[in-house]
Amino acid sequence: MRKLIFRPGIWLKIFLSLFFVLIVLLRFEIIGQPMLNMSFRYSDRKIIALFKGEDLQPKVKYRKFKGQSLRYVELITDRSLPYVVFIHGAPGSSADYYDYFRNEDLYAKVNLISVDRLGYGYSDFGNSETSIQNQGEAIQSIIEKYCSSNKVILVGHSYGGPIAVRMAMDYPGSYESLLLLAPALDPENEKMIKIALLAVNRPTSWITPAALKVAADEKFTHSQEIKKMILLYDKIEIPVCHIHGDKDSLVPYENLKFSKKYFKPDLLEPITLKGEDHFLPWTQQELIIKKILESALDN
Repeated sequence: MRKLIFRPGIWLKIFLSLFFVLIVLLRFEIIGQPMLNMSFRYSDRKIIALFKGEDLQPKVKYRKFKGQSLRYVELITDRSLPYVVFIHGAPGSSADYYDYFRNEDLYAKVNLISVDRLGYGYSDFGNSETSIQNQGEAIQSIIEKYCSSNKVILVGHSYGGPIAVRMAMDYPGSYESLLLLAPALDPENEKMIKIALLAVNRPTSWITPAALKVAADEKFTHSQEIKKMILLYDKIEIPVCHIHGDKDSLVPYENLKFSKKYFKPDLLEPITLKGEDHFLPWTQQELIIKKILESALDN
């Protein structure tokens, strides 16, 4: 019987080869699924394919914002209806909310817009915009195109939450209500995510997918950005619903306590979800749709 010989050099070469292939797959988005290739985005063609056969198909739109390309997806059924504008977290894209575009109870009563935030999706992808105020201004440029005379409900998840809040501060009277899904509002409860360190350390930054680099840049500036907002909470004069899971592993539950401290009590509806983690847009669609329609249909 031939004796097996352990040759570490061969195994090291195999490991490095597989690692190189993985990096190429991630960096060039060769893997077709956004969550697997870490881009978190769909091409225009893929979006059209996703909704093929649906009763109504969303449209993919682009506009320029200060020289940057800004992409969003819309489903407009009746321009007299209220508008819901979805703002995703970090990382993410407009794709985070596509399931809502399939809900007939929703699109029969409201118009839907989901935005690729600057740096994500196909909105100047890979180029970080860490200013919460500038992120909000970009989204507002879309809203002003459609919604100046309509009810507008802002839905923000995770890092999209403070953007929605900042928009309500900067454009008072422009929105009907805020629906905040596990929003990262509290500067004293910023949780460090280890993968973010890969994106900012030079030896590993080159292997980090673009969407994760942008998310890391936002992560390392986020605390200072939300501190800038603390003295502006008195400007908010619209209803705010804050939904948070008490087992949130990414944005601590203490953020709900922060909301109770800074939003006016008569305007805030705090909702605690027992045992729930951070991924509310996917796990709590029924509740979210209910809260959207409550606000949209409230006279």
